[in-house]
Amino acid sequence: MADLDRAKDFINNIRLYMIMCLALIISIGSGISKMYVAQDFNYIFFVGNVLLVSLLLIFVFLAKKLHKKTDELKDIK
Repeated sequence: MADLDRAKDFINNIRLYMIMCLALIISIGSGISKMYVAQDFNYIFFVGNVLLVSLLLIFVFLAKKLHKKTDELKDIK
């Protein structure tokens, strides 16, 4: 039973990290789009783009980890 609880806790933690990552993606994306519309292409715009791509990759990695752990959950008794 302890392994099952540990796996469920791990899945919940991954979901929490995904929610935080999604909130950052939305906020940085809106800031970048506002700078794009205003034609304000300074270093913050380019750093934001790099950060946005990094967060998107992290989100995909967390989603894959979540699906893998969820599949492993059915094997734990």
